[in-house]
Amino acid sequence: MPHVAFYITGHGFGHATRMAAVASALAEQVPGLRLTFITMAPEWLLRLNLSSEFRIRPRALDVGVIQFDSIRLDPAATLAAYAWLLEEQPAVIREEAEILRRDRVDLVVADIPPAAFLVAQRAGLPGVGISNFSWDWIYADYVRAFPEHSPILDAIREAYGRADLFLRLPFHGPCDAFKSIRDIAMVARRAQHPREEVRRMLGLDGSRPVILLSFGGFEIRGIDFDRVERLGDYCFLATQPTPRPLRNVRVVTMDGLKYEELVAQADAVITKPGYGIVSDCLANRTPLLYTPRGEFAEYAALVAGLERFGVSAFIGTQDLLAGNWGDHLDELLRRPRIWHDLPTNGAEVAAGILRAYLP
Repeated sequence: MPHVAFYITGHGFGHATRMAAVASALAEQVPGLRLTFITMAPEWLLRLNLSSEFRIRPRALDVGVIQFDSIRLDPAATLAAYAWLLEEQPAVIREEAEILRRDRVDLVVADIPPAAFLVAQRAGLPGVGISNFSWDWIYADYVRAFPEHSPILDAIREAYGRADLFLRLPFHGPCDAFKSIRDIAMVARRAQHPREEVRRMLGLDGSRPVILLSFGGFEIRGIDFDRVERLGDYCFLATQPTPRPLRNVRVVTMDGLKYEELVAQADAVITKPGYGIVSDCLANRTPLLYTPRGEFAEYAALVAGLERFGVSAFIGTQDLLAGNWGDHLDELLRRPRIWHDLPTNGAEVAAGILRAYLP
């Protein structure tokens, strides 16, 4: 039976959820497909988004970006961690290649740890990348501030150059370290249940606008929830616990629901722009109130995509943390609902391309 190994960065949730969508589409096209995920993303997240059977091996082949919380980043710590990872990388590559040979893997897919392509090459396997950015692009700004870490960029770009193909998603950076690039449509998750049904499942009566708080699996510290509690005209949903129970904030579990269902039933989402939540909002036509994201090059590309294809508005960090959300939400919900068509079949397109690499 064909066997595909997915190497996925553990940075946030969006990389894992979009690779789960690609893996699901590939499993539909390839009967008996075996799937292995090598990642530090939580297993429950993959199981929530993937109905096919799979194995997971917890291992990090990159460090992502080290963060204090959802919107505050630590570039110095990130580069120091990656420098240490490069010291250990030769042994990791040898070990991973041997595991892939032992497990009779046929194809490596990566989003988007550079070392995955070195592993694939050593194991004699094709390696295909899928992403809207590459880590050399993200780290370039950090290296300008800490030039002693410039060898990191060289190492990342050299590894990406070993890929057989890179499938580039919309809202992307240059990704020019890859030698062969093919642009594909957005990978996005569409809700399968009507909005009214999801709200009934959540026990919402629709008397107030419902706002989903979404911060990509990271905690966000320092919000003045006392002030948020005064926004009685809104009902807020969160999937992470708040510091104390609040009258207008409901902490929900995902029992019987997928995250895109929460997005689709919401009148708006408050978030930092990451690919996963941006694609979910665009696919399900949910307005988005977005925050700054710190030093992350992808931010500008995602905001440009939101402004072109969606309904969105900006809230500054000071107002976000102070709980000054009311005026921003009022303004967002008054905006005309003009949504531009955007293909969302990237998972199926990617699966068709990947299938050609399998026996």
